[in-house]
Amino acid sequence: MSIMQQVKEKIDDMPAGQLITYSQFQLAAAEFGALAAALSRLARQGVITRYGKGHYFKPKETLFGSLKPQESDVIASLVHLDKGNVMYEGGIGLYNRLGLTTQIPKAVTLVTRPSQKTLRKRSVAVGNTKITITERPVIFNKSDIPQLEILDAFRGIKKIPATSVDETCRILLRRLAGFQLTAILRLAELAQTYNPATIALTGALLEFLGFSEAAKPLRKKLNPLSQYRLGMSEQVLPNKKNWRII
Repeated sequence: MSIMQQVKEKIDDMPAGQLITYSQFQLAAAEFGALAAALSRLARQGVITRYGKGHYFKPKETLFGSLKPQESDVIASLVHLDKGNVMYEGGIGLYNRLGLTTQIPKAVTLVTRPSQKTLRKRSVAVGNTKITITERPVIFNKSDIPQLEILDAFRGIKKIPATSVDETCRILLRRLAGFQLTAILRLAELAQTYNPATIALTGALLEFLGFSEAAKPLRKKLNPLSQYRLGMSEQVLPNKKNWRII
């Protein structure tokens, strides 16, 4: 059976409005060119409709126009791309999911691995939703995402809306307390790629939780004369002065 026939049969079985991406077809990497050509041809024939780059949907005409996929499904498909394109949601969407704020994001931020030597930030539109794709300055794996999410929250701790720095710190401390030692060690390693204030906060929190050995490499990354204005109280982080956090 040709790739065109395989693609056509799979699409015939899909419901109207179904989002269609390359990852839904179980084909070898060498066959992706033929897959792209098949989808493009079916779009020209009107069997499917192009939604965006690499995204199609099976249309169905209603009284209100063509039935399109939910924007949330399209965004989810961007997060769960092929294995070589690891992404996770950042920004306010991340803070909301971690329970740090009740605010709902008006736009979506996706964080991905660097695709070239010069890091870049780019924006795309999915329906009415603006998506900003930001590249991290370090190669990471899918297993690193829980640690990176925590570190991103540390970095943005003063900018998280509808909460306080102390409350955010309490929540993140509880999350860190549930990490296994291997995850803590990886978090400390990844933290070294962040800005000094995030490194200092990570080190202080790890030390407070009893992971002093994991925190030692972080202290070595800091200028001993620098101070970090993060604004949490000593009631939440009693050892903050040890890390020159004010």
